[in-house]
Amino acid sequence: MLIAHVTDPHLGLDTTVLPGHPGPATALRRALAHVRQIDPMPDVLLLTGDLTEAGKARDYEALKCMLQEELPAPSAGGPLVLAVPGNHDSPSVARQILSELMPVAADAPEGRTCLHMKHGLMHFIGLDTVVPGQSYGLLDDMQLDWLEAQLKACMAQPTVIFMHHPPIVSGIEAMDSCGLLRDRARLGRLVAAHGDVQLIAAGHLHRPLVGSLGGAPVMVAPSSSHQIDLNLLPGAPLACRLEPPVVGLYRHTPGEGIACHFSYVDQFSGPFPI
Repeated sequence: MLIAHVTDPHLGLDTTVLPGHPGPATALRRALAHVRQIDPMPDVLLLTGDLTEAGKARDYEALKCMLQEELPAPSAGGPLVLAVPGNHDSPSVARQILSELMPVAADAPEGRTCLHMKHGLMHFIGLDTVVPGQSYGLLDDMQLDWLEAQLKACMAQPTVIFMHHPPIVSGIEAMDSCGLLRDRARLGRLVAAHGDVQLIAAGHLHRPLVGSLGGAPVMVAPSSSHQIDLNLLPGAPLACRLEPPVVGLYRHTPGEGIACHFSYVDQFSGPFPI
């Protein structure tokens, strides 16, 4: 199975203050076109939040149209697309317009965009870390209780968990202060008890980052729009950079498990035979 991962497109963001930025819609369209050109075509595409800048219906409509234009439908060989909201999103508006991407589980905690789908041999569990009106994220007891039940139901079966706020600390102080402030420890215990969580995929950080939690790799994909400057000094102010955009690409086979790549959206010279 091949899983593509795109995050934080921030549709509707005014990028005129970022010289050379093509605009978030163009940047996302380029990322989706890149996913379409990957051979073999990914089986699944994960979108891990901050789909829009301000949660406006027109931006979710634009995303829906863009996906239809840039990717074949699953019935035509395209990827299954699954999404969760981020802190810049309006989850209720997103669920209404993007219901096919956000098939909320029947037993999900009320008001939460929690998903559990099986595709091939892989279980995909989406978590909703949004705290309305706040930039930081949380996983409350109700959602973790729900996750515990889902993981028990697919015990020792390959599983991917995806969410917006990363459950790890990056060292970028300003981003960590608005990261997942609760409850990383319990999440890690649930992941470890399951025994076959192959991957935790997240966004929010606007940087590529690799870590681990509960024995599972955590892959944070960079934004399709713009990146946060890598500054690990205490108290460093936030700043943006227009670094080359990449798509997360995760390959899973039953025998070998997961292998995680980042695939550049821009074209470079090559390949050259060696």
